[in-house]
Amino acid sequence: MARILIADSSEDSRRILREALEFEPKLEVVDDVEEGSELAQLIGPLNVDLVLLDQELEGADAVELAGRLRQQHRHLGVIMTGRSPSVGDVRAAMKAGADDYLPKPFQTSEVIDSVQGVATRVEQRRAQLAVHDVGGPVAAKVVSVYSPQGGVGKSMLAANLAVVLARESGRPTVLVDLNLQFGDIDLMLNINPERTVAAVIQRMNQLDAELMESFLTLHEASNLKVLAAPARPEYADTITVFVVEKVLQVLRERHTYVVVDTPSFLQDTTLTALDHSDEIILLTALDLLALHNTKTALAMMQKLRYGPEKVKLVLNRSNADVGISPEDVEQTLEYDISAFIPSDGRVAVTSVNEGEPFVLSQPKTQIAQSIRRIAYQVMDREEEFLDEGAEPGPSQPSGGGGGGLFGWFRG
Repeated sequence: MARILIADSSEDSRRILREALEFEPKLEVVDDVEEGSELAQLIGPLNVDLVLLDQELEGADAVELAGRLRQQHRHLGVIMTGRSPSVGDVRAAMKAGADDYLPKPFQTSEVIDSVQGVATRVEQRRAQLAVHDVGGPVAAKVVSVYSPQGGVGKSMLAANLAVVLARESGRPTVLVDLNLQFGDIDLMLNINPERTVAAVIQRMNQLDAELMESFLTLHEASNLKVLAAPARPEYADTITVFVVEKVLQVLRERHTYVVVDTPSFLQDTTLTALDHSDEIILLTALDLLALHNTKTALAMMQKLRYGPEKVKLVLNRSNADVGISPEDVEQTLEYDISAFIPSDGRVAVTSVNEGEPFVLSQPKTQIAQSIRRIAYQVMDREEEFLDEGAEPGPSQPSGGGGGGLFGWFRG
């Protein structure tokens, strides 16, 4: 589905465009703005595919803005709009990178035809960017999301992270649900897999990148592909270390980003995934049990010679006021925190219940922005995220820590 942002200073024009597009099943208007100063900051956070940009938009040189947006977001479709445009207006818009020009007053059929045509072009751009970047091909990266403590939001992070990588990198991305007994990624993404990782076993001798595609399920809203966990817990024992190694090896061939949602308990298949990962996101939270288990996990990873360039510590619910601060966490674990995810139970629970990742349904929230930042760290593009001026949300609780039980644990 193409996500559309309307930028027009006229309230009537914004309304007409919304009404023209509201019943098109593959088009979604995610927001509208009336000033140019708002536009650039929303493209990334709202995962915008296409902008309808009025040439007389207040607070901006629309032609210059169109060119800048196309440079920053190479997949982006831009349709310029304007009243009685001259040949020079149209030529300037096209030279800046606009895909089409819609004259006012709008005709519904023309709006739909133009938007659908440009949306198709955006899909083609994404496909091309998925193969090669300006700087050449990007090496595949396997990113495992792990936590030794259940209930800290590991699968939530894995699902939303993978969706952001799929949409905003413009590169093929796959999410592997390695919670072999009770995987729930399919529920979080509201998908119905016809085949799971258990089906791979029967074709191991023939398994290659092309055959692997038949075992993947597409999440249409993000273009993310998913290798789902077995449908029944008893199938978990059939997934061996060899199967995990082969699956990750084959997925690397066609996917730039392979995100693995691992179980909390350590077993051979989990360790295999961690061994074959380029990066491990180690998730913890502000409670004693989670921190104790995280300390143990870090000690184990250090014995396996996983360095800080591989293991990134992420603190979830980082602004919870529970008497423990992020500084306490770093001091106790003797490890730097790479990223913070603020607490937002309402957004997270609603996302799970509705089967829609909050990075899509609630992209402006602090929790969604914090996960976007982690995704940009994975892509080695964090500076680009920071240049947007987005606020990832508070990282710390208001109260300090270090006393009580936590002081005892640290000591």
